[in-house]
Amino acid sequence: MTIMQQMNLFNTSSEVAGFKLDYLEVWNWGTFDKKVYHMNLHGNNSLLTGANASGKSTLIDALLTLMVPLKRQRFYNQSSGVEKKGNRTEESYFFGNYGNQQQEGAASTTTLRLRDKGARSVLLASFCNVDKRVVTLFQVRYYTGEELKVLFGVARESLTIERDFSEFDLHGDWRKRLTKKYNTNETKRTIEFFDGPVAYGEKMITLFGMRSDKALTLFNQIVGVKVLDDLDSFIRTNMLEELPADVPCKFTHLIFM
Repeated sequence: MTIMQQMNLFNTSSEVAGFKLDYLEVWNWGTFDKKVYHMNLHGNNSLLTGANASGKSTLIDALLTLMVPLKRQRFYNQSSGVEKKGNRTEESYFFGNYGNQQQEGAASTTTLRLRDKGARSVLLASFCNVDKRVVTLFQVRYYTGEELKVLFGVARESLTIERDFSEFDLHGDWRKRLTKKYNTNETKRTIEFFDGPVAYGEKMITLFGMRSDKALTLFNQIVGVKVLDDLDSFIRTNMLEELPADVPCKFTHLIFM
């Protein structure tokens, strides 16, 4: 019988402790409009409270977007119940949709928005561990024609929206400025840009020391979980790696304290 070491979620040992959220910033995301909204968590357990429609789910979905880059692996507004899932999208968050209006005598409704296609949206979250290593995730959204573009990025240094993303242009000069600022005279790139979610997700998994993208899909599942009907099925689907049928398995007994 093999007894596996108990993993304490709140252990501060550098050998087992992971990265914790230091701060989260959003700019033009949902109803958080025109200015940078900053949440300082300093790696602590935190409680997010507020009145209905105050933006709690909007902020959680911002973090979910940063952590689960593939659209097919995440869904928004989970805490509001199954019947409301799917009402929110990256596009609706970009435009800041906040309601519908029906003109007198008209059969259709018009979506009320805070922003148009000339705006841009920035999400940023910075994490640190007990060794003072920093990982900052960021995503920039903007429209070119009728297409919503998303630029993904990862940095090994603390970034902020106000300092690093206030100057923006469609020609990419802002990317060159950031590259020159953080990567000049560096043997290892401090900041990296990705045009797609796959490479961005793979880099994030490597920097955070995750075993696979199962950690990201698990994060998506537990963000808004309220009722867990079948624990066995949940663990089998979201927490266990899939192995080929011809690979021999070594079974161990786990002891949970």
